[in-house]
Amino acid sequence: MIKKGLSLSVTLLCLFFLASCSNDGYQDALDKGIEYLGKRDYHQAAIQFELALKEKKRDEDASAYLDQANHMDTAVTAYEEKEFDTSLESLNAVITNKSTLNTLQTEAKKLKEEILADQETTSSFEDTMKIVKELIAKESYSLAQKKLQLLEKSFESDELLSSYQSELTKLTEQVDLALKDQEETQPEEKKVKKTEDKKTVEKADGQKTAYQLYQNGRYGFSMYYPKGLNMDTPPTNGDGARFYNEEFEITAFASHTNIINDEETIEMYYEDALKNITEEIAYQRLTDDWYVISYEENGNVIYKRYYFNDQVGTTFIISYPASEQEKYGPITSHIAETFTPSTNS
Repeated sequence: MIKKGLSLSVTLLCLFFLASCSNDGYQDALDKGIEYLGKRDYHQAAIQFELALKEKKRDEDASAYLDQANHMDTAVTAYEEKEFDTSLESLNAVITNKSTLNTLQTEAKKLKEEILADQETTSSFEDTMKIVKELIAKESYSLAQKKLQLLEKSFESDELLSSYQSELTKLTEQVDLALKDQEETQPEEKKVKKTEDKKTVEKADGQKTAYQLYQNGRYGFSMYYPKGLNMDTPPTNGDGARFYNEEFEITAFASHTNIINDEETIEMYYEDALKNITEEIAYQRLTDDWYVISYEENGNVIYKRYYFNDQVGTTFIISYPASEQEKYGPITSHIAETFTPSTNS
């Protein structure tokens, strides 16, 4: 009887010892897992929580922590591989889980903010790349080149965009080559323009109109306007000038671009100008760095030309009676042909 009692006691003692060892193993793995979470080593944390579950099967705490560690590990890995959607999905699972540790939830929210910011940066970069390709397709190489220069600046200041280097280089080489080809095919036309007599132009009646040069001191644009026109007192900001007589008027001025929006285009200005015209347009044309619109308003011809670059926009507007088209049409053409827009900042 004594032997049986002793045997039972030994058995109970062993079971107690094993249970105690099991609890120690569970708690040790659980503590290590939480410690790894604090170190942001989510892979090692998951391994420890798996060990804890082996010691205590179906334990709610270990199971919940394992799930959170796996989600964070997936989120970090996906973020490093720029798989933003996958990363955000895993982070949202951590953030919305009520049993998530507060410190882990804070980390998940912080990482989510970083991903959303990076996602916006890459999305904007890709949108501009798309615009560049569309401009190339339309053979608007000058504007495409300006866009590429802006992209290059963004690329240099953000390592996140390094994966676009190869594509950016190819587009730049394509545009540079196209611009070079255009230059080589138009040398004679440029020579003619340079040697053109800017001081006089023959009108329809055979008489010649004398011109004098106006050059803007602030922005540097210039034009030849008919001698004899009155000149308004220049505005205090020095942005342009107005010349006129009883029938004919020229207003020329410049202003900075990309102030409100640092991704402005000639198309934006063109569309905005068209919206403000209610009369029937007689002539309109859009190129990669200027546009012209001509129409009649209250019996007068209005001729507007606008030149765009990423620093300054230059405008001149001419107005004269529609009945005097034969007289002022050639003068308008001459001013348009000899106008030099601003290249200053």
